[in-house]
Amino acid sequence: MSGATFTPSTTFDDRLGEPSQLRFPEGWTLSESWQRAQTEGDRGGPINDAERMVWLEESDDPHRVTFALDGQHLVAECDCASGQYRGWCAHLASLWWRWSRGRITVQHLTTGREYDEPPAWFRFDPPPRPRLTDLTPAELDAYLHCDVGDEGVRPFARRTDRAFGTIGNLLNAAREKVGGVQR
Repeated sequence: MSGATFTPSTTFDDRLGEPSQLRFPEGWTLSESWQRAQTEGDRGGPINDAERMVWLEESDDPHRVTFALDGQHLVAECDCASGQYRGWCAHLASLWWRWSRGRITVQHLTTGREYDEPPAWFRFDPPPRPRLTDLTPAELDAYLHCDVGDEGVRPFARRTDRAFGTIGNLLNAAREKVGGVQR
């Protein structure tokens, strides 16, 4: 045996406890939409699998909002003027704020799976995966969780109450259709 000695790494911080507090650049402020999303309650609720009625406390009228997952994307659209011109209005921001904190459930339109928070495989700007529409709902479910989201096949099978072999077969079929393993 050689006489190796241990040298602690200087790459990693050796402190225990909470990370330092997040600091924003000087002069940085939240937009009015994001401020409203965080401070106003919502008197609305789900309409169907893809739509919700959002009625913020300071609003005179409710707004019909599409907020659902489809493929690897979030479909987020609002009928208000701000949503049409600026994209993320207070109504959409409110849904995102609540979903990212586990306060609402969002449905995947293809798989039917409900998510209490954004799943591990979700990205705002996912890489193009043109063949996802060729997958069955079960293949898409397995592919998103196991290949894109890096959840192991066995843990996913246990969590979804399905056989390991079934998930493996679904994943193999999905990989064939999308052209191999893509992460």
